[in-house]
Amino acid sequence: MPLVGLFGGAYDPIHNGHLMIADSLTNKLKLDQLFFIPTGISATDKNLTSADHRLNMIKLALTNSKINVSTYEIDNSLNAKKSFTFDTVKHFFKKNNAINFFIMGSDNFLKINTWKDWDKLLKYAHIILVDRQVSNLSSIEDYEIKKFYEQHLEENFNNLKLKRSGYIYKHQIDYIDIASSEIRERLHQDKEVSDVIPEKIKRYIATNNLYKSFGQVI
Repeated sequence: MPLVGLFGGAYDPIHNGHLMIADSLTNKLKLDQLFFIPTGISATDKNLTSADHRLNMIKLALTNSKINVSTYEIDNSLNAKKSFTFDTVKHFFKKNNAINFFIMGSDNFLKINTWKDWDKLLKYAHIILVDRQVSNLSSIEDYEIKKFYEQHLEENFNNLKLKRSGYIYKHQIDYIDIASSEIRERLHQDKEVSDVIPEKIKRYIATNNLYKSFGQVI
């Protein structure tokens, strides 16, 4: 079965850290395809820049033919449905007859038990945790999350190819550590962002007057 990465997030805006992670996973794990999946309506009610702008920026940033974008969560937002990871992985499991890997940062994993149906995610996908050399995962404090991690951790990636779901795999990579919120703040303050976003994204933001006022939703 094809190996497919599912990489969700607000992407407000997409930045070099996101792109480094996607390229590393696609190349090193030999994924057949990886999808950026931009959030439609935030499950935590965050104000997001319009889906059209976030989608356009992702499309501009893509340079690898194996990396694409899925509008699944954005399409759902047209029916006022919030974006929940559980619904997304279940959708792909039923739709694509592939082995799906839900990609998330280890920092987000430390609060995964606040997500909808978090303990059922592994019914529909494997989880790939993107972690640094100095790992967040060596000191998980929450007992519930620690147990979930230890029960499902698999260190041999080849074993994840033997079934469609059920494992957690840790992928270590040193990537640009910057949050989209920091980029928005830099842009609001007219500070330089060329080191953290592709030049064509910078031009798009300028052309469309995005992030001029802090927290702005266009």
